[in-house]
Amino acid sequence: LAFEDLPAPVVDRAKGVTLQGLTSALLGARLPAERDAVALVVDEESGTRAGATVLVDGARVTRGGAAFANSEVVFAGGKWDTSPMLTHPGTAIIPAALVAAEWAEAPGRTFVTGLAAGYEVMERMAADWIPTVMARGFHAGPVFSVFGAAIAAAKIMRFDEEQVHAVISLCTNLAGSNLESRALREGAAVRNAMLAVALAKQGQVGGGEA
Repeated sequence: LAFEDLPAPVVDRAKGVTLQGLTSALLGARLPAERDAVALVVDEESGTRAGATVLVDGARVTRGGAAFANSEVVFAGGKWDTSPMLTHPGTAIIPAALVAAEWAEAPGRTFVTGLAAGYEVMERMAADWIPTVMARGFHAGPVFSVFGAAIAAAKIMRFDEEQVHAVISLCTNLAGSNLESRALREGAAVRNAMLAVALAKQGQVGGGEA
């Protein structure tokens, strides 16, 4: 998938959901619970040299930590996109894409292409399974967010086919969420996505059957 392959409405929507996500982060960063989430990450990880930036706060932490904190503040702002009704892809895909773009020093066109790939993969995977997953006690958003976030990051970082396959395989070990838990939702999914990307970048594989 190249930027030139994307229809104009897809590019426009990718820019729109990014602005929506950033707006949500600006709102969410003011809330006490989200200040606590950012403080948790900053207290544990501040001073990282090769990490990524926490939105609004500006602290530099590990890439996984920034992905977690940024997902939490985007989610807290409440300006989510929703598809199809029970997943909120932007709360995971946009934070992962921002971290990956910072990591790879990627231009905007690459960011938009990665975003489109992440949305495509996540929602194609989720479409047929949401009622079943929810009926079994799992929250569909985080279960599938790990894949969308990881694909967006892998695309932005220009992973080859084998690396993308490894990312997907590794994500099958990291996907999960409980309907009762609010503490570990999309934030945990996007942190796990960045772990899968880092492992695949190292050459780790997740298995051929995933």
